[in-house]
Amino acid sequence: MKKSGLKAKKNRVRRRLAGMSGDFFAAAGLLLTVAVLTTFFIYAYNLLISRSYFEIKEISVRGLKELTEKDVLELADIKPAQNLLAINTDAVIHRVTANQWVKNVYIGRELPDKLVLEVQERNPLALVKQASDFYLMDGEGFVFKKLGKGDEVDLPIFTGITQKDRTKSPLFLSTLKLLKTVSGSGQYTYLGTISEIHIDEVFGLSLISDAGLYLKLGKGDFEKKLGQLTLIMADMEKRGMKNGYLCIDLSDESKVTVQRKNAPGRIEQSIKGQQYLI
Repeated sequence: MKKSGLKAKKNRVRRRLAGMSGDFFAAAGLLLTVAVLTTFFIYAYNLLISRSYFEIKEISVRGLKELTEKDVLELADIKPAQNLLAINTDAVIHRVTANQWVKNVYIGRELPDKLVLEVQERNPLALVKQASDFYLMDGEGFVFKKLGKGDEVDLPIFTGITQKDRTKSPLFLSTLKLLKTVSGSGQYTYLGTISEIHIDEVFGLSLISDAGLYLKLGKGDFEKKLGQLTLIMADMEKRGMKNGYLCIDLSDESKVTVQRKNAPGRIEQSIKGQQYLI
């Protein structure tokens, strides 16, 4: 009995050793395969990036409006005859987006020798005054460029907002949405060009247009109130009151007040003149 038990133990040890050696050789074989494949791919990659066949011969820059192709290429700083496959796209994107006009850059390769830079520029929606200077602001409320003497823009001026407003204020965000809607739609041509927008957390949104309108829109339902304004303007024309400068208070939809004045003024100024209830 003792001999048979000892023999059984020896057999178990042999089986375990055989299993361990099998696992060892399997793992060693796997590691060897990985090492061979890695060496092959490194060799193939080095071979590809050293071939003149893939040297950049053409760079296409697309999507430009404010910037020039020369501006972007200087920022990208791509060396002559650089290999198309060896381009560090993250570094190129970082350099190009350093320009204030650039929002995003997408880089594509067209084999064997063409690099494509697709530039997405910021679209200025309004001007914001900070201290004594004006800055361009895009449709997301991002202030990105100080207005220079040579810059020619025809944009509304935002007043009454702070840095906190531009990031958290629901009133400011809804005003941006309204301004984008008005700018991109032909159904609001009767407003003329909006020249100034004022935001007040208590009284809401007010705006002035070059069509002689000073509108008080309150804090919500802006598009609905502008739709109501269409009917009001039609009624004013029937009464022969459309000419001149009008202050129209739409903040309370149930009671619209219309005031006439002789000359346009800034939003902060008081409006005096005859009043009409519609």
